[in-house]
Amino acid sequence: MKRTLVEILAGLAVLVLMASFHQRLARLNADAEEAKELRSLVEQTSRRLAAEPGIDAMRSELLAKVDERVADLERRIADATRSAKDASYLKEEAEQARLTAATIKAEIERDVSRTRELVQTYADELRLRTASATQTAERDRAEIDKLNGIVLPNPDQLTSDLLLPAVQLNGQDTVGSGTLIRSYKDAATGKVENWVLTAYHVVRNILTDSPDSQRDGIAVTLYDPSGKVETRGELVAFDKDLDSALLRLKSDRLFSHVARVLPRDQAEHIQVWTDIYAIGCPLGNDPIPTRGSIASKQNVLNGTNYWMINAPTYYGNSGGGIFLAESRVLIGVFSKIYTHGRGNPVVIPHMGLCTPIQSIYEWLDREKLGHLIETQAPMPDLAAPGK
Repeated sequence: MKRTLVEILAGLAVLVLMASFHQRLARLNADAEEAKELRSLVEQTSRRLAAEPGIDAMRSELLAKVDERVADLERRIADATRSAKDASYLKEEAEQARLTAATIKAEIERDVSRTRELVQTYADELRLRTASATQTAERDRAEIDKLNGIVLPNPDQLTSDLLLPAVQLNGQDTVGSGTLIRSYKDAATGKVENWVLTAYHVVRNILTDSPDSQRDGIAVTLYDPSGKVETRGELVAFDKDLDSALLRLKSDRLFSHVARVLPRDQAEHIQVWTDIYAIGCPLGNDPIPTRGSIASKQNVLNGTNYWMINAPTYYGNSGGGIFLAESRVLIGVFSKIYTHGRGNPVVIPHMGLCTPIQSIYEWLDREKLGHLIETQAPMPDLAAPGK
């Protein structure tokens, strides 16, 4: 802006000087004409006086005045000539000033353009870094939330994922546990289907000591948020060697809290030290959780391999679910507990055996019922064991 004003002022100065120059030239031309007329008059007067005697003094005086006037005109012409030279110099200076101003203006425009480009580059980089920092913060927050969920799990979420899918099986002299794995309305029949996974020896004992169970079905208690729900279940499939059984409940009620089952392709990632929860109804109590880990993956009994867990368990836990502590998905069915001694055996509560989920997948596939425990919702991947 300042440089533009300089250009304008320089231009105005040149215009003023040119106008003054033209005025001086006009006066110079007038003076030249006047001098020419005076010379002509002097010559005429000289000729006339030469013809007329006695006026020498007057002629001398007139000539002196004319000479003085001519000298004055010559001085003025010389001044005007110098002014013209000054005007030409100023014009050249003004033109140079204009060129300089134009150059400076162009440089300013280039500087402004470069500055804008630089600012835009910085702004773009800042946006990228901000976006990256935001993504990093979100990932860190997710990791922190995940760690918080592991270290300090939400009690309501734990109850929803672990305790509410648990069921209790009852006979006259037998109590056991189970896990609700499916609750849905069959599209073909329009009927509600509810399925419970449990241990075969629990079902066998109840059917043996409770004759009404053979007629009416096994008594099953479910734990809905609204309260306990009593119903009956019928045995649909079982594997005696695997100590696994599948019940279908005689209820037309849909239940919202169903256990999520570990996908079969992730079972191989479970290893010793993996944290788990054991859920069951020991001694006929409502479902309770105990925490521990996988203690061993190779425990062959009567030709069947079991996983050993060190989460405390007791009589009544049989048939209950074993869940991963981190993702709270079903990975096994509790089967047996170690005892010590013959006459009056002592229970070893931190040495229990469970049927691995992979074996249950294979059994249900043979029964054409594998669809009942296929994953119903997206599951988080387990971390592969270190190598």
